Amino acid sequence: MLSYSIPFCICLSFGLSVLAFPSIRLRDVYQFPNGTWLENIAVRSNGNVLVTAYNLAQLWEINPFNGTDSHHAHLIHQFENPGTITGITEIDRDVFVTIASNSLWKVDLSMTEPIVDPIDITIPAGTLNGIAALNDSSLVISDSSLGLIWRVDIQQGTYDILIRDNTTATSTALGPTLGVNGIRVLGSHVYYVNSPQRSLYRVGLDASGNTVGQPETIAQGVLADDFAVTSSGAYLAGLTDNIITNVSHNGKTHVVAGGRNSTAVMTATSAAVGRTKYDANVLYITTGGETQGPVNNTNHKGGKIVALRLDI
Repeated sequence: MLSYSIPFCICLSFGLSVLAFPSIRLRDVYQFPNGTWLENIAVRSNGNVLVTAYNLAQLWEINPFNGTDSHHAHLIHQFENPGTITGITEIDRDVFVTIASNSLWKVDLSMTEPIVDPIDITIPAGTLNGIAALNDSSLVISDSSLGLIWRVDIQQGTYDILIRDNTTATSTALGPTLGVNGIRVLGSHVYYVNSPQRSLYRVGLDASGNTVGQPETIAQGVLADDFAVTSSGAYLAGLTDNIITNVSHNGKTHVVAGGRNSTAVMTATSAAVGRTKYDANVLYITTGGETQGPVNNTNHKGGKIVALRLDI
């Protein structure tokens, strides 16, 4: 998920031939102002979308059903600025944990007004980035600069290293020192991407949350910042490859949106599937904006949320 400073020119895909896909499948939900880098996304039980504005240290809520007017976007919280905000995950109905300036914060949206509080735990981290919930107290968090995955219990105030191996390791292949990036949990598996390695991995967990066996490579050769994972496969946000790639559980890949010469999902950073009966077939995508290397002489624009229909 951490991708804001990666130069555009060094991230173009090699070995993955893509064409721009028809815009009939895509709909811009909301465009943020110039200079806004959207980093991560979660979907509330009511269907509203939560997005983290990385460089502004802001958490926003957007109603994706009501067009693109500004009154459909609501600032949930302004964290300390200058600062950053990266991953976000739901731990209970309408209760989320997010990472702001390398600290964990609880965001309770179950009441009339949001309640945002710091979580009293200090992790000896490098760069906390992606986050996913194992249950209502246990989290897995990617540390992109140390090249490992933390397991954190926010109720007990404890942490340990879940995975630190070649699959999470850092490199400078994309410029900055970066390793494991986006992370998700589906069933009894933890899925994660290593952006410089252009790889998607998964590892099994037992009932106690310990790893079972060695990490398994699902796909290679596809750049991803973050992703959504479902029972039918994963959808990788291709950052400066400007694409969304579907990866089946047997490792087959194909591009479902965007293209090298398209701004439709330019600098795609994350993705999440809708949760209501109206959008269960919709993939919501965040982008970092058309700011670091615009194509087709387009103007610079801020990050946006895009809706991709998956049933066409």
